[in-house]
Amino acid sequence: MITVDTKELRRLESELKVFARRAYPFATKATINSAAFSAQRTARKGIKQKFTTRNRFTEQSVRVEQAKTLNVSRQSALVGSTADYMVDQEFGGTKVKKGKKGVAIPTSYSAGQGENKQPRTRLPRKANKLQNIVLKRRRKRGASRAQQNLIAVKQAAASNRKYVYLDLKRREGIFKIIGGKNKPRIKMVHDLSRKSVRIPRSPWLGPAVTKTVPKIPEMYVKALRFQLQRNNLFR
Repeated sequence: MITVDTKELRRLESELKVFARRAYPFATKATINSAAFSAQRTARKGIKQKFTTRNRFTEQSVRVEQAKTLNVSRQSALVGSTADYMVDQEFGGTKVKKGKKGVAIPTSYSAGQGENKQPRTRLPRKANKLQNIVLKRRRKRGASRAQQNLIAVKQAAASNRKYVYLDLKRREGIFKIIGGKNKPRIKMVHDLSRKSVRIPRSPWLGPAVTKTVPKIPEMYVKALRFQLQRNNLFR
């Protein structure tokens, strides 16, 4: 007569049911979140190496929205940037003027790299950033365009205003006045000549995800092992 001791089988069965009900969802959630944070670190590193940035705002704008639910079929984590302009960098796009003036393109002079340096490899200096420039509204006069520009420069210099908008027919933009009141000279800091500007693709998130994918199996094994050890199913 064969006697079967089912106590051990029932114990294992019970532990497996506990694992399936409680531990497994934690393992999958941990894997998804680990992959998301790995992609975040890689993306931030790539931005630091690839893009021209004055501070860490763009780098730190890459955030993770973690998976929280234990419903395995609904678990997901999101990786992306809170900065709108990073979408254009990832996929490319076209920047179109919003008002009467063209798209503002910072010049190399605005970044302290001299005139007409191509490509510009630095951000505009703080004072030359568009949001920091205040312009006085110009009144239209019966004079020619050249005379209007000359008057605008002289008035700005006399009033100690450093910036002025000028329409030079072929080029228009925001200029910085240098040289003092007696002999003022102008240097363009923002070119407003173009109605639209094409932004080339410069992917930063896609490559980060591609580098992360091969690491996911290892992350999953680590998460499973942790849950097994936590529930005394793996020693």
